[in-house]
Amino acid sequence: MKQQIILNFLNLPGIAGVALMDGQSRPYFSGIDRALNFQQKEALTQGIQQVVSTTPAGFDSFNFRFAQRDAWIYKLKNGVILLVVTDSELDTLVYNDTVDRLKETIESDPHSAVSTFRLMAGSTTLGRIADADASPPMSAAPAPAIAAPSQSASPPGAPAPPDPITWQDGLAALNALTDATAPYLGKIVVANTWRATRPAGDVLNSLQVDRNGHFSLKAAGAEMTESAPIEATIYTAMQEWVSKFVQRCSMFIRDYGAMVIDQSLTDHQKAVLQVDQSSES
Repeated sequence: MKQQIILNFLNLPGIAGVALMDGQSRPYFSGIDRALNFQQKEALTQGIQQVVSTTPAGFDSFNFRFAQRDAWIYKLKNGVILLVVTDSELDTLVYNDTVDRLKETIESDPHSAVSTFRLMAGSTTLGRIADADASPPMSAAPAPAIAAPSQSASPPGAPAPPDPITWQDGLAALNALTDATAPYLGKIVVANTWRATRPAGDVLNSLQVDRNGHFSLKAAGAEMTESAPIEATIYTAMQEWVSKFVQRCSMFIRDYGAMVIDQSLTDHQKAVLQVDQSSES
């Protein structure tokens, strides 16, 4: 029965790739492995595990776009994470029922089910994600989108920041980046990614992020208004935060700079955040 449920899932039209992570053994990839090298698999695994660890208890699944396909992440019991990549052939109604059965099977006996899953998936041909009609192979590793520059030294290719930079400019640019990324990862994942990449320390305590990943300014006296300029130390920390966020999103969204930053942000917003498509190449 267990093998049949797993086999039914693996043979379902529209399943382009899967990954299984149990937090103990090395993550298992099938159908995704030819499109990712070792470093990218490690980066993808770490990114998924960190995002899942910051997901509210009430959420056990979410989806995002990966290599021009839909990807689904399921947070199962005993620390097991299931990643499923699907294509346009997927029948959603059949898929939902099939994946629910698979999740129950894995959760009922994680160690045995994971071993059986790895064995049976190894004999299937989940390779559409790396076929000729799929996206071109990714580069050797997800390159950092931007560095963590100081206010006086912009990264190569980035537009010069406006002077002075007000909180109104900063909040508008941050929220524009959130809104541009949300269609690919979903609002919850974007918000969790902002929280997971927030630099340590209290220099950014004046910024708060809501559940949709939108930024606002905490009330901290008359001097903390949106028309006030951002202090240099805060602006540098904000650039570091944006850099880490962009790097993390680039692990999930291929061509993140071209698809999101270059197409959705204005030149002024790029200058405020010190991001530019050319800084990802």
